[in-house]
Amino acid sequence: MTQDALRTKWKFVVEFEDEETNEISGTIGQADTREECEGLLEFEMQYHNSHGRIVLHAEAAEVCAKCEGEGQIAAMNGGLVICDGCGGRLGPISNLATLRPNGTEFLLIRRGDFSDPLSPRRAA
Repeated sequence: MTQDALRTKWKFVVEFEDEETNEISGTIGQADTREECEGLLEFEMQYHNSHGRIVLHAEAAEVCAKCEGEGQIAAMNGGLVICDGCGGRLGPISNLATLRPNGTEFLLIRRGDFSDPLSPRRAA
């Protein structure tokens, strides 16, 4: 039996407040790798800081690239089936959070062990 690597992608959000209007907004995005995601997070945080906005929160999540962390994908008949990419895992595989307000240091939090072969869950 061969094991396929779990393909993942990173999704991120940066929340900020406009200093003039006090309006709270956010930016969302995605990246293929953790390194690319860290770079985009740093860029977004610096961009908003330099445009008169206060970054309130920034974080990212690594999710299955096939189902985007939903655990299910659309079937041909219009229903849903368990994702064969991740075996039906719900939510993030890892989270990335900023440790400093300037976004120069990140903390990686793993949400499970994926060293064993993945076996898809049976549909109920």
